[in-house]
Amino acid sequence: MADYKTYIEKKGDWYHYRRKVPAEFQDIDPRKYVKKALKTRDRAEARARALEIDRQVMAQWSALKNEKSSDPVERRKAAVDLANAHGFDYRPFPEVMNLPTAEFVARAAKLGEISSNTKLNFEALFGGATPTTEIKTSALLDEFEKLRKAELSGKSDDQLRVWRNPRKKAIANWLKVNPDLPVDQVTQFHALDFRDWWLERIETEGLKYGSANKDIVHLGKMHREICKFHRIPSVNPFSGTLLQDDEKNEQFPFSREWVQDRLLPGLAGMNDEARAIVLIVASTGARPSEIARLPKDRFILDSDIPHVLIEPTDKNKLKTKYSKRSIPLCGTALLGAEMLISLKQRKYFEKSSTLSATVNKYLAQNGLKETEKHTLYSLRHTFQDGLTALDVPDRMQTEIMGHKFDRPLYGTGPTLEHKKRIVDQLAFFLPGQTRPASITDERQSA
Repeated sequence: MADYKTYIEKKGDWYHYRRKVPAEFQDIDPRKYVKKALKTRDRAEARARALEIDRQVMAQWSALKNEKSSDPVERRKAAVDLANAHGFDYRPFPEVMNLPTAEFVARAAKLGEISSNTKLNFEALFGGATPTTEIKTSALLDEFEKLRKAELSGKSDDQLRVWRNPRKKAIANWLKVNPDLPVDQVTQFHALDFRDWWLERIETEGLKYGSANKDIVHLGKMHREICKFHRIPSVNPFSGTLLQDDEKNEQFPFSREWVQDRLLPGLAGMNDEARAIVLIVASTGARPSEIARLPKDRFILDSDIPHVLIEPTDKNKLKTKYSKRSIPLCGTALLGAEMLISLKQRKYFEKSSTLSATVNKYLAQNGLKETEKHTLYSLRHTFQDGLTALDVPDRMQTEIMGHKFDRPLYGTGPTLEHKKRIVDQLAFFLPGQTRPASITDERQSA
């Protein structure tokens, strides 16, 4: 049986790499399995070698897939990916001809080791891929999305829409100020004109610096990565153009008293799905979008410790890899989970971005915002402040909130039982809900 993560198996005293060809690549690789001797008896060394082989195999599969594409960008990406898999940077043919002798010989030696797909490998190692055509600013998003194809593959239609929209907006705003030039003709003068246009809007329309900076960041990243990938000579025109905002990036958590006495009791008129999500967020600290996009089977209510599993699904990609976690369902969270899984239809499951607008509008109309700056997301900050007030260890905080833990991980981490002892103390309870006596005792002693 091959190791699932490293695809290694042991035959006698020796380790081997063995991976089944995924269905998506079976049309370009007729083998049932990819097999290769790792030539070592040491498991740690075998894992390291297998990971490197797997990286190369995946790059080769991706390259072969893209080679069949009629899109010159996809074909060029195939050559770039394959060159990287072989340990070299992709360079156009004229640049390869001018490389130091040692690197040129190394590329030739690598090509000599390869027995199949020599044309594709030659293009990768010696820069034979067809150059791409002129790319204008209006096409930035289409080209950028091709480069991020692997990263975006796990996103739902709603997540893709949310990912695309701010970039579309940035390009549309740019074209209100500047002509639709090829990316290598965009200069810092154009970027400064765009910056000045935003400054005037901020002054006359009362807009925020952050809106301008988001546009500049999105445009700069797309421009930079596309130029880098296509080997387009260009000095980053967006360098140094961000606006300086004197306002601090403040967070506005609700006070616990406000949540318990005003906000939660005031949700009776909210639609059932939104109300259920708010009840869960308040007593778990989870991101609202995480809860909105979770299938029913991720809410485990028939367990000794009812809990929610926040993990990626076929239609939902998490914000970061650290977001995957389990959180006990206590207080209003348990009630909210029961409500959510009882619903026959869920409108925020595919369009979670409309959730915040709906909830924030309701809070404003019903006097449930502690200040004008408080929003649905403020509940997450309330929960985080609660963890801090209880002096919860950093690792436990990150395991509950889905943040990155900045130190090496040892052991299996906090169990559900460990988490429950903390979450119990921070959960909110609606009138009529039974609050365990142990929680009251712990709060009083604290």
